Amino acid sequence: MRRFVLGTAGHVDHGKTTLVRALTGVDTDRLPEEKRRGITIELGFAPWRLGDDVEVSVIDVPGHRRLVHTMIAGAIGMQVVLLVVAADEGVMPQTREHVAACELLGIRRVLVAVTKCDRVEVELAQLAGEEARELLGARFEAEVVLCSARTGEGLEAVREGVRRALLGLPAPPRSGSPRLSVDRAFSVRGAGTVVTGTLVEGEVTVGQALYLVGEQGARATGARGLHVHDQAVSAAVAPTRLAINLAGVGLDELHRGDVITGEAHAAPTRLVDVLLRPGGELRHGMAAQLYVGTARSSVRVARLDRSAEESREEESREEENVAREEARPRLARLRLARPLVVFGGDRFVLRGSEVDAPSGAVLGGGTVLDAHPPRVRPRARRRAVLQALSEGSASTTVLQLIQEAAPRPLARAALAARFSLPLEDLVRALDKLVERGEVARLKSTGWIARPALLDLARAARAHVAAHHHGAPLDRGLPLETLRQRLRSSSSPEAAEEAIRLAASKHSALQGEPLVVEGDVVRSPSFTGATAATGGLGIVQQALVAAALKGLTEFQAGEVSGAPPREVKALLARLVRDGEAIHAGELWFSRGAVDGLRARVVAFFEEHAKMSVADFKALSGLGRRQTIMLLELFDREGITRRVGDDRVRAR
Repeated sequence: MRRFVLGTAGHVDHGKTTLVRALTGVDTDRLPEEKRRGITIELGFAPWRLGDDVEVSVIDVPGHRRLVHTMIAGAIGMQVVLLVVAADEGVMPQTREHVAACELLGIRRVLVAVTKCDRVEVELAQLAGEEARELLGARFEAEVVLCSARTGEGLEAVREGVRRALLGLPAPPRSGSPRLSVDRAFSVRGAGTVVTGTLVEGEVTVGQALYLVGEQGARATGARGLHVHDQAVSAAVAPTRLAINLAGVGLDELHRGDVITGEAHAAPTRLVDVLLRPGGELRHGMAAQLYVGTARSSVRVARLDRSAEESREEESREEENVAREEARPRLARLRLARPLVVFGGDRFVLRGSEVDAPSGAVLGGGTVLDAHPPRVRPRARRRAVLQALSEGSASTTVLQLIQEAAPRPLARAALAARFSLPLEDLVRALDKLVERGEVARLKSTGWIARPALLDLARAARAHVAAHHHGAPLDRGLPLETLRQRLRSSSSPEAAEEAIRLAASKHSALQGEPLVVEGDVVRSPSFTGATAATGGLGIVQQALVAAALKGLTEFQAGEVSGAPPREVKALLARLVRDGEAIHAGELWFSRGAVDGLRARVVAFFEEHAKMSVADFKALSGLGRRQTIMLLELFDREGITRRVGDDRVRAR
């Protein structure tokens, strides 16, 4: 049994719903208002068996010009369109707009049903059919059938034509994650929340873990039950209409346009880069309505296939702004007014009003190339990436995305979210790029462009060399400091891999490999610390001799004979090594300060508070050293200032 999705299209009151009822026996107008007014307002659905081997999900759409947004939502997943044209009116405005939308959504097979043939002469009905054929042109594979739902004339020809069109379609791939754009949600007593939509990809089974993705992001759910054409099933395979009983989701949490998928990484976006196929009048910076999946949002259109200078020139020439754009594909960026769930490869439609587009409300549409593009990137680099997304092979496209993200790695989930590529093809492309040495795989965070990783390794060596020059008394650059510097532009795992490369003999890296010694990194030929050992020892001895009087930086320079920059390095080295303590303008021997700290703690065993005079008597120091050491003990949490006195802090 092969399953298909068929949809109607056409102008209001041309007989779409009547024809569906005559073909399937189902009245798709279920709302009281629809029956009262005699027009379709919401999407209608009907099952249709065409022999023992074909089962069709029929989607009946409204034809009123104010309900084109509902028609587009229903067209998602349609494989063949039943274009209904009334014999007594012929092609009308919404006939044209529906056809334009179908073309932009990638629907190419059409059966034209010229209805109400019993009301007119045959020649007039044939003329309506020819008018429809001319509208479709060579862009569609089309067949025209004259019929009447009232008399039954031509209905068998419609059935046969639809069956031929459906069976001529290639079998859809069974692989891929399930995806369904929600067009309805309701609650069933005893069952809970149910969503319906067209399953456009993959397979869903009862009990399967799923994700509901909307404006707020993804949340876990599951398929408690499945119904296809009002029949409970254990599994459903795309393409088909499907109702899913969701686990743990309230009706108030659902909206038309939300997506049910098996991908945990799916997320909403407010920025998409697209290949735009203009169908009306499009201008750079123009506002429009975006229709994608079953969702819609206001957007601004920004051209990407031009330089900034060209964009400014266009904005400065009002006449050029309103000129008709050439009908060729263009790269563009859409800025959404609200977050929508969009996937790479999705087809979309852009509409305006009759004021915006006098020749018709459809402005254009096309294909989503990158559903989560970087916000700021050089325009030339972005164009190259989008060109690869629209024309390149899988490996070329993946490489462009990884190179654009560099020096940050890209995870497989992030790559999958950016553009439409089956998982097995993505894995194959990544393996090929690793084998060719163009990207490197990190253990857990994804893939990084190998040139970018080598640049990080070179940066690691440069950071170490600069530290040796600026702090010649240090044993080397602290390993954690080096990690932090590399992470700031990349990721923790990329930083670790870059340090590993920098410490290895790699043909692409010039110079000596780094040496990692415990918590520091140094160059193997670095000898600065050894050469300055004498000056270090002299200053250390002077600190011990000065005891609690301490030394200033100037005094340390006098005793060591070192220049000012080297004195700073000497004192900093002694502090890092735990031999000295820095307080205010003075450096003290750690041993002397430790002894004084013990006396202060002992003082508080017998006294509740300590005055400045008490501290001076205890230490034998003058006011300068007293103030600096008291503030040191305050910072250390030994004492706490209360007015002019100190109390025990802990």
